[in-house]
Amino acid sequence: MMNKRRWLLSLLPILLGLIGVGVWGSQQLGQGAQQVTPKTIKVQQAASKIKSATKKQTTTKPKVKPGQLTEAQAIKQIDQLIKSHHIMGTLLLTTNGPAGVRVRTYGYADDANQVRNTATEAYPLASLQKAVTGVMVQKLINQGKLSLTTKLSHFYPEIPYANQITIRELLDHRSGIRMTEITPKTILPTETARLNFTLQHLRSTNNHAYAYSNANFTLLAGVIRKVTHKSYQAALTNDIIRPLGLKHTYEYNDIPGNVINPTSYRLANGFGQSGIISKPLQSSELGCGSLYMSVGDYYKFMYGLQSGQLVGEAGLKSLADNFQIKYSAGVYYQAGQLIRVGGNDNNFHSYYMGSRNAKVALVLFENQGVFGGDNQVAYKIRDILLKTVPF
Repeated sequence: MMNKRRWLLSLLPILLGLIGVGVWGSQQLGQGAQQVTPKTIKVQQAASKIKSATKKQTTTKPKVKPGQLTEAQAIKQIDQLIKSHHIMGTLLLTTNGPAGVRVRTYGYADDANQVRNTATEAYPLASLQKAVTGVMVQKLINQGKLSLTTKLSHFYPEIPYANQITIRELLDHRSGIRMTEITPKTILPTETARLNFTLQHLRSTNNHAYAYSNANFTLLAGVIRKVTHKSYQAALTNDIIRPLGLKHTYEYNDIPGNVINPTSYRLANGFGQSGIISKPLQSSELGCGSLYMSVGDYYKFMYGLQSGQLVGEAGLKSLADNFQIKYSAGVYYQAGQLIRVGGNDNNFHSYYMGSRNAKVALVLFENQGVFGGDNQVAYKIRDILLKTVPF
């Protein structure tokens, strides 16, 4: 019996040792399982931080790179240019399409009564209207009612060489039509009277070299009337004003009484002298200079054209004659994916310049300035905007 007890006592340490090892092992295994979970949590936290950082990057304004300008720096330079050239008018700027539009005003619409120019007032478009007429023509082409090769003789057979003049040539001032700017003795009261005035005074030469003439676009306005069986103004409303939601676009003789109608000032030796606006002349410019618009409305139009909204991508390519570097349908297509449009009438000057996609653009409507000199000012403003970060 004693031997049996001794044997059991000798086994007891061994058993206790084995139990201890088992407990220690289970503790170690438990600790290993617990270590996995914190690592998983850390990975999830890191992923959530990455997502958060990505969201912040999308809303962060682009950094200004060497050689670029901030919005404030750009506007300061532009304001100095305008001031140094004694320009009065309204200027629209953007470096980011419609989202980045800024409008600045300078000087007076009526200096004698101290009425300042405003952001929404309408100015004479002058030749900037030619691009509008071009879009109306392209819409008819898109609808299959007209083509770029349609001959003028289909509408005006009485014009000499009309059977050798195409719609494309009228759009590009290569029709052989010539007409100096003649001011009627009185206002031409109807669109028919305006067309007849042009038909009576134009010359058809059969020389199809480029020669700028308002008569080309008045004839296109006549074509629009004949194809649509509507007035030019009614077609304009249906094709452009209503679809784009334009709020400040008027015919020269239909400007509401509560809308600021600016006076033009001729700049001489740094001083402005008020000029007389010839309503008879404006009445004769159907399709090429009879409209008034705000800078905002004209930008909406140009963005609608260049984005394809108005005539589609194929229609734009057709109208722009494959974007060759030349004048096409009211717009000068330039190297470097740039465009320009300019107008000058009754001492009012109008300019549109920018990138072909209209993301970078300026619209400058002046009621005081010098057309040739301020054309260079507009180029300088464009160059400033091209090196400015999107705003």
